[in-house]
Amino acid sequence: MALGEPQHAPPALALQPLKEKLNDYGRYPPIGGTPDWKAAVRSWLLRRFEVEDVLAEDVQILPLNGTREGLFLAAQIAPQKANGLMAMPDPFYQIYASAAVAAGAQPHYLAATQENGFVPALEDISADVLNRLRALYLCNPANPQGAVADKAYLEKALELAQHYGFILMVDECYAEIYDPDGAPPPSILQIMQDKNLADAPVLAFHSLSKRSNLPGLRSGFVAGGISAMCALSDLRQIAGPQCPLPAQAAAALAWDDDAHVADNRRLYAEKFDLAETVFADAYDFQRPAAGFFLWLNVGHGEAAALHLWREQGVRVLPGAYLAADEHAAHAAPYIRIALVANMTVMQAALQNLKTGLDDFSSARKGPAA
Repeated sequence: MALGEPQHAPPALALQPLKEKLNDYGRYPPIGGTPDWKAAVRSWLLRRFEVEDVLAEDVQILPLNGTREGLFLAAQIAPQKANGLMAMPDPFYQIYASAAVAAGAQPHYLAATQENGFVPALEDISADVLNRLRALYLCNPANPQGAVADKAYLEKALELAQHYGFILMVDECYAEIYDPDGAPPPSILQIMQDKNLADAPVLAFHSLSKRSNLPGLRSGFVAGGISAMCALSDLRQIAGPQCPLPAQAAAALAWDDDAHVADNRRLYAEKFDLAETVFADAYDFQRPAAGFFLWLNVGHGEAAALHLWREQGVRVLPGAYLAADEHAAHAAPYIRIALVANMTVMQAALQNLKTGLDDFSSARKGPAA
């Protein structure tokens, strides 16, 4: 339960090309994607986000060997500024910080707290920081908290990027894992479409790892404004590996199919139903709008994680391990729990986890007076 590796079955239709196209490993793939792959991704973007007109140029969608590659490489095309910063949410996916450092920028952390709905408060960023920003990373839906930034928030982020001259990079890898009874999370690409901004300073990243339970395929894509995508495409021509042809064939079939994704959401919803029954309102339990993690306030995340492993055989991730400051109040008291195993495993694991946390909490409080 510590690792966010999907355990649901990948769609069988996407696995077939990996068996049938072995000879294609003997060919160099086009770095911009095959025609079938590009058509499938464009069709999905139209179905899911109703985005089409502002992504008309061929270069505006590129395949990636997993979004991790793209999120790292994209920092290299960010505008140069003296004493440059790259901002990101905190807690965060560590690739954002490593990308900033590799690009010669200083990471600047924006606290995502319970008070701001686990979405960094853009209005709290100082003018000095904004002027020095080369890039702003956002994760929407958020990892680990599952919060979703609405379209108004994304619009504000884009306005800031335009005004202060930085690139807005939005990691949208959890966009397809949401409550079936809730609204689908929006994309920054929809803001581009709504405002007819084909050349917005925007990059959006998507992946099949979570959406289609294919983390081992290492297949995703990046889409965005013309200038940003031209710069990233030029860089990938000399510094980025092509995506293997069998992987692109498998990915095309996965992007073309929505039925397995709906089933995926249903399976996660059932596990969140179970978690809600087990925890109720204990440990500040909140059912997330998206993603597949629980983010529980247990008082001391690292100590709780160690207790759960020793006493219950359950592994979880301390919130401090996802934060810039391991003592930060918005991370250190928390643990992240990945609801990725099957329901049979989850039924036992969640109950054991609750029992272990109750024991841990009682021990911290000490004997009653």
